Amino acid sequence: MNARISKPQLDADALLPAMKLNEAQAIALAAMKKRDEAVGSWIRNAVVAAFRAVADYPARRRAHDELTSLTDRELADIGLTRADIPRVLRGEAVSRGEAPVAAMAPAMTVRPAANSNTQAQDRLAA
Repeated sequence: MNARISKPQLDADALLPAMKLNEAQAIALAAMKKRDEAVGSWIRNAVVAAFRAVADYPARRRAHDELTSLTDRELADIGLTRADIPRVLRGEAVSRGEAPVAAMAPAMTVRPAANSNTQAQDRLAA
């Protein structure tokens, strides 16, 4: 075995701990960057939610006022009770084992009544 250490080998061995330190610093910097992005995202989402709440308040208040002004019978017609109003305003579904009537009924279109003579002629023609 050769016991002598050459100059290039000595320099390479001296750089090895420095490279490991740089890798550790790079990993730490990447972790800090991800943490900062997560905190920034959380703050951004909180600010957006606050602005939306302020912007949506008039519409929510109007819906609350309209629903509370309905009688119990009118609320029952649309499948609600007074206790359901806060949940409806929060956007939560109201479930009682059956869908509210308003959700079950398809949109109906009103057609003008056809002339009975026209209907009879159409049947004869067919």
